[in-house]
Amino acid sequence: MDVQRWLLAGLFGRIAPHRASYAYQQGRSAVQCAQRHLGASWLLKFDLHDFFHSIDERAVQALVREAGYNRLVSFEIARVCTRLPGGNTAPYTRSAYQGIPTYRTGTLGFLPQGAPTSGAIANLIARTLDDSLVAIADRYDMTYTRYADDMTLSTSRNLDRSVLTRCVAEISAAVARTRFRLHRKKTRIVPPGARKIVLGLLVDGDRVRLPRHTRRRLEDHVRGTTSFGLTAHVAHAGYSSLQGFVNHIDGLLSYARGVDAAWADQLKAKWEEAMAAEGLTGLERHAW
Repeated sequence: MDVQRWLLAGLFGRIAPHRASYAYQQGRSAVQCAQRHLGASWLLKFDLHDFFHSIDERAVQALVREAGYNRLVSFEIARVCTRLPGGNTAPYTRSAYQGIPTYRTGTLGFLPQGAPTSGAIANLIARTLDDSLVAIADRYDMTYTRYADDMTLSTSRNLDRSVLTRCVAEISAAVARTRFRLHRKKTRIVPPGARKIVLGLLVDGDRVRLPRHTRRRLEDHVRGTTSFGLTAHVAHAGYSSLQGFVNHIDGLLSYARGVDAAWADQLKAKWEEAMAAEGLTGLERHAW
């Protein structure tokens, strides 16, 4: 992990991703991404299937080569940043020259989700796709954004649905020409009058808003923890880990604050009271 963080800071983080990409970058957020679609009449929503696993070590090696590194160094960096299916394991054999186990297999590695470098690498390899989809969006006078595997196009124009259907076909064809695949069941055409949600945020007004069900879910979790205690509420809510639940709520409150600070701060104060009653201060949770 330390090596990957060093590669992120010294290599992959220094290469600019596409302007339409918003995930895995300092200074960019899901809220900013959703804001690009405020006031949209139509939304087109797409999801890339197995986003990280679509990127194998050959693609990573080619990316590093483009950055000016030689073939051997590029190969080594690609191996560091990818994992074999099922983990970097190979059968143990005795040898006078053991070498590196992953070098004794012909199986290609892929980007593991959650690794320090994976998000930045995926963004950089997706630049060609982003270029293609921006070109399509421009032809239809639409706005295109991508947040990791979530792609959205929007327009405030009054268009016929047949135009949007044609645009979807062009998007599908453009994705098919890359290493990525669309999750067909998640492709959506959202028409005028329907609720517009991008990355979990409402964009059908002049500012992004948290949907009512998101607010209610957070309020219920804070109320349940306050009333019944952390252990009882986590069991009732169906979570398997106390730490995972607490981290989840902390993350949601932080996310909500970027959308509605006044509401989130009030709820955060109640949450911290509940955590203090459990003997879990912010400092202690950070040490988990």
